[in-house]
Amino acid sequence: MTYYFMGLLLALPILFALLVYISKSRKSTAVITRVGAGAIIAAAVAFCAFSFYFPKAEAVNLGELPFLKYNIFVIEIGIALYLLYKAYTEKSFVLGALSVGQMGFAVYTEFFAHTEVESETTLYVDSLTLMFVLIVGVIGGLICIYSVEYMKDFHRHEPHVKNRTGFFIATMFVFLSAMFGIVFSNDLSLMLMFWEVTSLCSYLLIGYNQTASARKNALLAIKINAFGGILFAVGVYILKLNNIADLTTLAASNATFAVQLAVLLIAVGALTKCAQFPFSSWLLGAMVAPSPSSALLHSSTMVKAGIFLLLRISPLLGSNTVGTAVTTIGGVTFIISALMAVSQTDSKRVLAHSTVSNLGLIVACVGINTSEAIWAAVMLTLFHAIAKSLLFLAVGSATHQLGSRDIEEMDGLIGISKTLTVFFIIGIAGMFLAPFGMLISKWAAMKAFLDSHNILIVFTVAFGSTVTLFFWTKWLGKLIANAHRKPSDFSYKMRGDEKVSMFSLAALVVGVCMLHPFVSDFFVIPYIGQRYAIVQGALPYAEGGVQPVFSAPIDPVASWIMVSMIGAIFILPLILIPLYRHFKVKQTSVYLSGENTGDDESFYGSLGQTRKVELKNWYMQSVFGEKFWMKKTIYIGAGILIAGFFAVVGGQML
Repeated sequence: MTYYFMGLLLALPILFALLVYISKSRKSTAVITRVGAGAIIAAAVAFCAFSFYFPKAEAVNLGELPFLKYNIFVIEIGIALYLLYKAYTEKSFVLGALSVGQMGFAVYTEFFAHTEVESETTLYVDSLTLMFVLIVGVIGGLICIYSVEYMKDFHRHEPHVKNRTGFFIATMFVFLSAMFGIVFSNDLSLMLMFWEVTSLCSYLLIGYNQTASARKNALLAIKINAFGGILFAVGVYILKLNNIADLTTLAASNATFAVQLAVLLIAVGALTKCAQFPFSSWLLGAMVAPSPSSALLHSSTMVKAGIFLLLRISPLLGSNTVGTAVTTIGGVTFIISALMAVSQTDSKRVLAHSTVSNLGLIVACVGINTSEAIWAAVMLTLFHAIAKSLLFLAVGSATHQLGSRDIEEMDGLIGISKTLTVFFIIGIAGMFLAPFGMLISKWAAMKAFLDSHNILIVFTVAFGSTVTLFFWTKWLGKLIANAHRKPSDFSYKMRGDEKVSMFSLAALVVGVCMLHPFVSDFFVIPYIGQRYAIVQGALPYAEGGVQPVFSAPIDPVASWIMVSMIGAIFILPLILIPLYRHFKVKQTSVYLSGENTGDDESFYGSLGQTRKVELKNWYMQSVFGEKFWMKKTIYIGAGILIAGFFAVVGGQML
């Protein structure tokens, strides 16, 4: 039965991608997209429901299918040839060299290398796989539904962009199929093929606008991800092990120099995908793409592919050299990206920096590789995927509503669109406020770092979390400010598809928080239990399998804190419902540091001069701006990775 569910989830997105691509009318494209996205969501939920009643890890062997191996090779060569063609048309020597290297290595390993290790199991399902299936299927499906009406309004606001909505949505469906392939893969070679497909889809979606800026940033993204893909491939070749499930056994033995080097290369490949220093620039540049692709690729799914790979190789991380390098990269990325988010007025760039920052925290947890840290990493991944997807979609709708995505233009959005503002409030609250899951998971991460005695990372998390409080609070204040703006001045109304997608994601933000003990017990604890003899529960209710397994006595104080935090979630409707129903902007004349001219936007200043009032947040761009930090982050990240490489080599020489 598992085999059929896997096949269905891999095939459904491809089928609907073809149907959308060949669709000739806007109406048929919309219907196919809605039906396809709904089918993918239903299949993902059904798969997990089936696994709930039959909760066990299961492997599926496709190695006997003779065409599988050759299909992987053909797809890899096809992607390399396409990128080589794009390198020629874009006049990019670097992309051309990477494409030739990728193609050459694929040919060498296929026809000339005689050390290939066949995978005993091609596909593998455990509780971690199931959680990522839900992230990809449910969140990805909702984003595809959102795209239907969004793309129509996008082209109305951007008439200079050629309308290729069918191509855009078809590419998103292909991407979902590739992501399912990544999370199902037990064979590293098979995972690498799907990995490269996601990189290609990202390139196509980032460059959708076909403007000079879009093409430039798409080119940057594919160059960095192609570089990471080559490192991934070389690491797999050196490792001489295709079965991901066997990494735990390998970790129990004394790791040789070749194993450490292979793990370092694979880890760096994963860091490129999840946009950690020094590779974060591609994700920031990707914000030129339409909001659905930002939500799908760069907050909820594609960047999580890097996290998924790190989680799979995490048995080989920890207190060793590679684990220390990964942890350090994650910690530095977390705090510096949060600082850069403070300096941004562009809402999508705030979300981009916040994404890089939160991914840094997750990477640091994986690098620590204790059971508590892995628990925190998995839970952070889930909560971040939902809340950040909601925020990216809300920004897309706000851009059409206000004609700008600048946070300074969002003054008093609640007086223009209460529904959209509520979505923003839930998304922002989900990122940093109690009792939402991100805060609970950060608490667990802090405890894991303290228990690991990594004082540097403890300070990093403490100060980085304080910075996130700063930029989220500034944004929230803008949304609910009592600004003098009339709804009648804004003609845009949110469409049904937008409301359905954002309402569903908002409900997930709240619902997953309320159910996070169940999420932990069903998805996270079984995964950790397979890797650790004793589950060090990050929270008092942690369970392993049927019988509860605790590493320490239950703390009554901690239990009451958790109960209070979960109970506080019920207060949220009591706040938001009256705010939604009864909030009205009271139009009054205001004092503007001088005599009001009568329009509430300007005043008579000294010497009778008319001056326009400006109420703006403080962004401290000279201190925390990208101009100051971006080059430094490249040097910092590269320095840490180079130091890690020489430490591995030095350990071998000693």
